[in-house]
Amino acid sequence: MISSSELEDDIEQNIEDRQSFIKQWAAYIREHDDEEWSRQQNKLINSQIKRANELAKDGEIDPTE
Repeated sequence: MISSSELEDDIEQNIEDRQSFIKQWAAYIREHDDEEWSRQQNKLINSQIKRANELAKDGEIDPTE
């Protein structure tokens, strides 16, 4: 069982990790042009939709629209 201080440490670490990720992402966006990161985001989103549709086809999740 996790103690309350360990839980607080985990929460604090999680907050720090999220803030670090946001700073890295903001820096990435500033350093790359809109077209480049937009293309990468489009590729990621399309792959997620494709996978969701595959899971829906197998009956593991509800279909997406």
